Amino acid sequence: MNITRSNDGMIAGVAAGLARALNVDATIVRLAFVLITLLGGSGVLLYIIAWVIMPRETGGTIAEEQFRKAKTWYDDRNAPKPPQY
Repeated sequence: MNITRSNDGMIAGVAAGLARALNVDATIVRLAFVLITLLGGSGVLLYIIAWVIMPRETGGTIAEEQFRKAKTWYDDRNAPKPPQY
């Protein structure tokens, strides 16, 4: 089962991507997130975690992108700078 975030989702494409992978309507998945939020309070947290770790249809995740940016920043910060005259 290949789960990816949908490009045509309402917010971040998480519910639409899960619905496509599970072969159900996206409204059912959205309602499940709302029910989990109302009953246990963790639905929003689960949605955000899924948004960060689920890959896009075009490839790559938000987490990978942010790690790449952080590594570039760290490498640039620690790179030797030429002397300025």
